Amino acid sequence: MTLLSSAQNWWRKKQSKASAEQLSDEQLLLSFIAETNASFIEILMQRHNKALFHFLLSLSDAQTAEDIAQQTWLKLLENPERYNKQQAAFRTWLFTVGRNQLFDVLRQSARWQWQPIEETANDDLPAYNDELHFTEQENLQQRFNQALEALPFAQREAITLQLEGFSLEEIAAIIGEKPETIKSRLRFARKNLKQQLEPTA
Repeated sequence: MTLLSSAQNWWRKKQSKASAEQLSDEQLLLSFIAETNASFIEILMQRHNKALFHFLLSLSDAQTAEDIAQQTWLKLLENPERYNKQQAAFRTWLFTVGRNQLFDVLRQSARWQWQPIEETANDDLPAYNDELHFTEQENLQQRFNQALEALPFAQREAITLQLEGFSLEEIAAIIGEKPETIKSRLRFARKNLKQQLEPTA
């Protein structure tokens, strides 16, 4: 192969990848099914793996989160036809698969941490759309992480998904609960976080 032909091949691959990166998640998955080209999955991983890992990490430990994230992508590689875009967006479906696998591991390893919480709305709780206002502090991120970890499991799961950018309806689909139930969990979570992070007098 001449230097010119090598350069041409490199350029075609670069152009092909650039074109693929413009595709939607669903289009990338369909392209993978049609061509069995792992580069399409690689782009999906670049888009979503970090957020998936962060979500799993908020509910487990680093090693478990990494293992489950890898297993989630392997399941997609082995059987991409499982995804049905009529039922949910790809990202929502991906997090649902990861969550289900994580829960299987937690149950099997006796690390199940589900903590029932009161789901009834309370007039004293802040409104769902109220923003939390925190005083800037050097250790704010550390305090927030500690406060998040201290939340009951159900609240921590819901608020983490919201922080990852999922809508109320998408969170409900991932967790398998009604939107009103998720809304209540988010309100309790935000109230608890606010109480822990507000500066003391």
